[in-house]
Amino acid sequence: MIIRQLTILFSISFLSEIISNFLPFTFPASLMAMILLFILLITKLLNINNIETVGQFLQNHIAIFFVPPAISLMDEFETIKDKLFPILFISIVSFLLTFLSTAYTVKLVIKIQERIQNNGTSIK
Repeated sequence: MIIRQLTILFSISFLSEIISNFLPFTFPASLMAMILLFILLITKLLNINNIETVGQFLQNHIAIFFVPPAISLMDEFETIKDKLFPILFISIVSFLLTFLSTAYTVKLVIKIQERIQNNGTSIK
C-alpha cells in the first residue's frame, strides 16, 4: 500500500520534471507537481485515500527535509556573514508581507462568502 502511494507521488513528481523541462520559460518542477496533484484531486482522477498515508507521514516529518539545507547554509557561513543583515532584513520583510497579504486575503474571502450566504446563494 505504501509503495503504491509512493509510486503515485513519485510519478507525479517525475511528470512535473518532464513538463517543466519542456516549457519555454523557467517554472519550478515542485510547483508543477503541486498543480498536477491539485488537478488530479479536483477532477477525482486521483482519490485522496490513494496517497493519504504517505502524505500524512511526509507532513509529520517535514522538519527532516529542512536539515540538509540548514547544514549547507552553515557550511557557507563565511561566505554570507558580511551579507547577514541584508539577508535577515529581506527575510523578515518578506515574511511580514506574506503574512499580511494572506491574512487580508482570508478576511476578504470570508466577507465574500458571508455576503453570498446572506443573499441565499451557495458556493459549490
